[in-house]
Amino acid sequence: MNVRGIQAEFEKLHYFDAWVTKLVCDYFGDEVYLTYKNENGDVDFQFSGCYRIDFKHSMGYVKEKPIKTFIYEQLPYFLHDIEIGEVEKEGLKLYTCNIIMPPMELEIWCKDIKIES
Repeated sequence: MNVRGIQAEFEKLHYFDAWVTKLVCDYFGDEVYLTYKNENGDVDFQFSGCYRIDFKHSMGYVKEKPIKTFIYEQLPYFLHDIEIGEVEKEGLKLYTCNIIMPPMELEIWCKDIKIES
């Protein structure tokens, strides 16, 4: 699928202010999974064949206790914006995905993006 098609799929989800409940980086950074809740249940994003994964957590959000101890209702992450683009680096064509989910931002460069709900 092309960048516009993937962006359109994200736009159809009406994700704004959705509660992010899971963020996992697995297989030495080859895959990233993000899950959020909407009125119909969980929606999962899978990014695979990753080459760049940048997690930027706001220094203004003071982590008074470890996030792993939070129950679902205490998680402070909400989706605000998802932008899909593309980049060519060292002969590889990759998707770029910038996700704003205060108090965190993500930048992912990957070969494939899947959405499951």
